[in-house]
Amino acid sequence: MQSWEKYNPLAWLLVVLAAIFTVSLFNHGPIPSMEPRFAEAVREMLARGEWLIPIKNGVPYIEYPPLYFWLGIAGTLMGLPLLAAIRLPGYLGLLLWVWWLARLQKDLFPQWPRWLLALTAVALPAILYNFFTAQSDSLLILGTLVAFSGFVRLRTDPMRRGFPWELWLGVLLATAAKGPVGLAITLPAMAIEISIAAFVNPQPVVQAGGNLGMRLSRIFREGWRMAPLRGLALAFTGIVPWYIAAGLKVNWEFVRAVLVYQNFTRFLVGFDHLQPWWMYAQTLWGDLFPLSLLLPFGIYFGVRHLREFRWRLLLVWALWTLVFFTVSASKQSKYILPAAPAMGLLALAAVPQLFGGRWSGRLWAVLQAWAAGLVLLFGVLVIAWLPFHDRRIGGLAGFEKIRASVTAAPGKLVSFQWPRPMTLYVLGAPMAYVRSSRQLYAEIHAGKINSGDYILVDTKYLPGGGQPEDLSFLPVPQAPYFQQVLKVKAEDPMVLYRVMPKAMGLPLPATPQPAPSHWWQQFDTD
Repeated sequence: MQSWEKYNPLAWLLVVLAAIFTVSLFNHGPIPSMEPRFAEAVREMLARGEWLIPIKNGVPYIEYPPLYFWLGIAGTLMGLPLLAAIRLPGYLGLLLWVWWLARLQKDLFPQWPRWLLALTAVALPAILYNFFTAQSDSLLILGTLVAFSGFVRLRTDPMRRGFPWELWLGVLLATAAKGPVGLAITLPAMAIEISIAAFVNPQPVVQAGGNLGMRLSRIFREGWRMAPLRGLALAFTGIVPWYIAAGLKVNWEFVRAVLVYQNFTRFLVGFDHLQPWWMYAQTLWGDLFPLSLLLPFGIYFGVRHLREFRWRLLLVWALWTLVFFTVSASKQSKYILPAAPAMGLLALAAVPQLFGGRWSGRLWAVLQAWAAGLVLLFGVLVIAWLPFHDRRIGGLAGFEKIRASVTAAPGKLVSFQWPRPMTLYVLGAPMAYVRSSRQLYAEIHAGKINSGDYILVDTKYLPGGGQPEDLSFLPVPQAPYFQQVLKVKAEDPMVLYRVMPKAMGLPLPATPQPAPSHWWQQFDTD
C-alpha cells in the first residue's frame, strides 16, 4: 500500500478521467434524451438574447431551474462549441465529485487507501452514464456530496464554531441545480441523524438527567450549530430570486409550473415518470454494480453500529434518499444517485466486517481492479467507438434525411404533437406543431397549412401506434390528400408526409375530440 501511495493513484484517476471527458466534449453528437434538451434551450436562449428564462421551441421551459442553462451559455461565450459548452459543467462536476469522495472517505475511514471510494464509486455504471450526459442531475449529485461532507466536519468537531459554509454551499448548489429537492434530500436526513444520535448515544444525556427534555435540548443544540436560519437564507438565494424575476417577466403561472407542478404535483401524481413503489429494488443492482452486491450487508452492519456516527450517517443518508424517492410517484433510476457515496461507503465498510482484516484488503484490491478496468473500457468506448456510431444512437442520420427531403422541395415543416428536443435541435426551431388531428385538419382547411407543406409524425401517433385516439393522426393520412415522403429511424421511427393539393379542398373530416389542455401546457414540459 505504501508503494502505491507514492504514485498517488487518486491524482492519476483524476488525470485519466479528465483526459477521457476532455475528448468526449467534442467527439460525438447529442446523446438522447437529455443532451438535446439543454443544447436546444441554450441555442434558443442565445439566439433570442434571453438570459433569464430557459426557452425551447419559442416558449418558456419549466423542467429545470436555470443554473445548468446559464453555465452552458457561459461556455459558449468562452468560445466552446454548443455541445461542449453544455457538457463541460457536468464533466467538471464529476472531477470535483471524485475529489470530494476522497475527502469524505478520509474524514470517515482515514485508515483506508485514500482512493478506494473515489475509484470504485466513479466506475459505477449509473454514475459514468449520468455524468457523461449533460444534465442538471450531475450538479445535484455534487451538491449533495458537498453538503454531507460539510455536515460530517461539523458533527465530528464538537468545538467547531462559526458558519458551516461547506454544508450550506452544498445545499445551495443542489437547490440551484434541481429546485426544492436539493433541500428535501439533505436537510431532513441531517435532522434524522441528529435525532437518532440523541437517543442511541445516551451517555451525555444520562449525565444531564436522562429525561426526554434533555434529549430534545441536545437535538436543538446540535441543530442550532448548523446555523439553520442563515443557512436557509443562503440556500434560497440559489432559486428564490429567480422565481421572483421569472414571475415578473413571464407570469406567475410559470412560477407555479416550475415550483409546484414540477416538484410537488409530479411527486404526488407521477405523470410521465409514473413507476411502482418497488422500482429501485430492480434498478439499484445494475446501476451500482458491483458495490450493490455488498450494500445489503452494509445496511445490516449500519444498523448494528448505529451508535457510531459514521455508520449512522451513511445509513440515514442512503435510506432517506431511497425512501423519499420510493414514496414519490415520479421515479427514474438516476434520482437516487445523490446517495451513491453513502451506499458505496456502506458497501466497502461491510467488507472488513464480513471477511476480517486478512481478506478485506484483497477484496478491496479486486474491486479497485474491476473499477480501473471499467473506467479504461469506458474511455476506449467513448474515444474509439462512440464517434463512429453516434449518428445511429441519436438518430442523427435519420433527421438529416428528413432535412434533406425538406430542403430538396421546400415547404413548412409541421410537427404532429409537440416536437421532441432532438427534432428541434437538428431540424431547427421554432417549429410549428399541432396538438391533435382536429387542429391539423382545421389549419389545412383555414389555409394555415398549405399544399407542399410537410407533416412530421412519430409512428406512435399513427393508428396502431399505441396512443389514445385523441392523440393519434386520424383519419389515416393517405392519398390523394397526403403523400408519404419517407419513413426513417430518427431517435424514434418517424414518417414525413407532404400535404397534397387535394387536401386543401378536403371537407373537415370527423376527428376524435382532443382532451382538454392542462394549464401547464402553455409551457414546454418535454
